[in-house]
Formats: sequence, C-alpha cells, structure tokens
Amino acid sequence: MAVTLNKASNIRAVRVKARDSTFPTSVRYVAFVLNSIPRAVRWSFLLFVFTIPFEDLDVGFMSGSLSPAKISGFLFFAVYFLYHNTLFSKRSFPRPPKAMWWFLGYLAVYTVNGIFIPRELLGSFLSRLLTLLQLFVLFWVTSNLLEEGKMARTVLLIFSVSTVILAIGSIFHLFGIELIEVGQARETALEYNPGTLGVLMALSVVILIGLHLHAASKDFMRHILSLALTFPLLTVMLNTGSRGALAVLMVGCLVYLLPILNFKLRLTAIIIAVIGIVATLYLVARNPDYSERWEQTYYEGNVSGRDQIYSAAIEMALERPIFGWQPVIHWRELGLRLGEWERDEHSLFLHLLLEVGLVGTIPFLVALWLCGKGAWNARKAELGSLPLALMLATLTSNITDTFMARKSLWLVLALTVAAGSSAAKGKTIGVRVIKTR
Repeated sequence: MAVTLNKASNIRAVRVKARDSTFPTSVRYVAFVLNSIPRAVRWSFLLFVFTIPFEDLDVGFMSGSLSPAKISGFLFFAVYFLYHNTLFSKRSFPRPPKAMWWFLGYLAVYTVNGIFIPRELLGSFLSRLLTLLQLFVLFWVTSNLLEEGKMARTVLLIFSVSTVILAIGSIFHLFGIELIEVGQARETALEYNPGTLGVLMALSVVILIGLHLHAASKDFMRHILSLALTFPLLTVMLNTGSRGALAVLMVGCLVYLLPILNFKLRLTAIIIAVIGIVATLYLVARNPDYSERWEQTYYEGNVSGRDQIYSAAIEMALERPIFGWQPVIHWRELGLRLGEWERDEHSLFLHLLLEVGLVGTIPFLVALWLCGKGAWNARKAELGSLPLALMLATLTSNITDTFMARKSLWLVLALTVAAGSSAAKGKTIGVRVIKTR
C-alpha cells in the first residue's frame, strides 16, 4: 500500500493497490479521508455568516468601529487559527487556492502604490489595507471549509435566513429594525445604502431558488417554505427602489435556465426561473415609484449621476493607466472633479483602474476568472448552477456599485473556488470518501 499525505489541506489522499489474489493486480482506487470540520470552527463560522447581513448595524459600543459581523468575524478567526496551529493541533493551514495568489498580486501593487501617499491620508490607507487583508484571509480559509457540500448548503441557508429575518424585521418593525424613507420614495434599513440593501435581498432570492432547485430533500412543504421566504425579500428589494438589485436578480434567475444534465431538473429550473422573473416584473409594474425610476432611466437617461461619475473616472484612468492614482487619493481626485470632497467610482472595475492601474487590475481580474472557472466546472456537481448564478449576479452588482469591502462578495468568491475544487475531486474514478473526526 502506497500512502501519500497532503498536510497542506484537511484532505489526506491515500492511494491503494490491491495485491490480493482475488483481485486483479491492476485494480487501484483512491480513498480521500476527509477530516471533519471541528465543531467549534463550524459553529463560529455559521455565527459569522448569520451576522453578515447585519454588518452595517451599530451595536452601540465604540460606535462606528464595531458591528455584529466584525465581532463574530474576530471570534471565527480566533477559533479557526486555534484549531489550525501546530502548537495546539495536528491540523495545518489549507493550501491557498490559485486565485488567492493573484489576489495577493493585486494587494502587493496596492501596498506599494500607497507607500508615498500624503501623511494625512496614511490612516485611511492603513485601515483599508487591514480590511483587505482580513477579507483575503476570509476568502482563503472559507474556500477550504466550503468544499464540504453539507457545510456549503448550510452556510447559504443561514445567510438567506438571516437576510429574511432582516427583511421581516424591516417590514413589521421588529427587533428594532424598520424601513426608513431616504428620499425619492426609496427606503432602507440599518443605515444601508438603498442599493446595497436591495442587492443583498436579490442575492438571497437567488440563493433560495438555487437551493430549491438542487435540494437533496424531496419534502414538498420544505420546498414551498423556501420559495415563500422570497416574498419578504422581494418586498424590501422593491421598497429600496434599486434598479441594480433588479438586474442582479434577473441575471441570477437567467443562469438557472442554462442546460443541465438532468432534463427533469432542467425543466423544473426553467419553470421556477420563469415564474420568478414574471412575478418580480409583475411586482415592479405594480410599484409606481419603482416603475417611475425605470421610466426615468429609459426615457430620460437618469442614472443617478453615474454617467458623470463614469465619464470623470474614465478620463482619470486614461491619464494614469499604468499605476493609477494611488489608494485613497483616487476618491479625493474624483470628488474634486465632480465638485465634492470624495466620490466612489460606483463600479468595481473603474475603482481598480483608478486605485492600482492596469498593473494591479490585471491580477485581480485573473483571480476573478479563476473563480468563475470554478463555478462553471461545478455546474453539474452537488450545488449545480447556484455558484455560477451567485458569481454572475455579484459581478453584475459591481458594475454599478463597488462592493470590494463587503464580506458577501468574498463569501461568494470562496464558494465558487470551493465548488470547483470539490467538483474536480469528485470526478476521480473509483473514489471513496470517508469522514473521520
């Protein structure tokens, strides 16, 4: 028996060659012994995921610096590193995925670009750098945890349920949450930007539909309940008046119309996706304020000032295409050209070009491509087209907004990498999967 241990991950690959006379000597199989996730790591991670939709909630202590998501995130990191520390455990850290190295390439350019920024902006630069480091570590460790199919399903369900609680609380003024009008007949909650809240609701709808389509359980009532949970999400999404959120939802639903190996599932996907699209468009048509915003966009070209932002941002990108305008400074410069103090680019891709130029943007885009490749390869695996739907929906939201510092973006990217890796391992011929503690 030849045994190979891969200590860089929580998977030990054991290659076995049969030598018994009752079996042909050519018979071989690979048994993947999957070390189960420690219970403390599992629950701290699920707690962290549950708090992500509430990341803009002020806990009332050290205002502006702490949120439930930050507190639970620190707890998760502490527990994870405790269990993956050679001083206290036999577990080792997982091997970083390929996409991680490209993201680090972007981070290296970001760091070098920020060395010579003015001293008064150094605090903002270091704060942003710390945030990016935390998000990249989150991407690294969760891309390993989510390789376990059951864990991935549970995480997506917990995230959706948490968002549903936020939606129901906003509608019925529960748990101290309520929808507040912020102008132009738009509403939001927890100090979210209306567009950000709308996108959060849309992503959760995409998740619930995907979990319904690829559910292992055949319980009819459970399927009905999962679809019923989409209605409070759609209600809040429409109240935000976010046009980008509707585009995110449409893209996510359209992905489910892609051909799937199982014809019955494909037919079900088509029916559910079409019903979801028609129902959403019907609700939009019945909402006069939402319809008015779309009419202003179509007939008047009203895009809430984004045309001016994009025009100024493109001019800046052309002026300094290689290394960009340096971190933090690009917001000040863009704001100055628009007659404001600071201005966000309202586009992840323009943000990258102005922040780190082509030198830093290219590695980031390569990493995104690798994440998308993983989601594409996993479309016939356990989660089906759900990772791909989430990936494209998230990228759609970043066309008109910048969610670089949002934990939900990195959770989705980690899911795509994990799904692709899990699907690749599942294609191995003669695989046995054994769970151990």
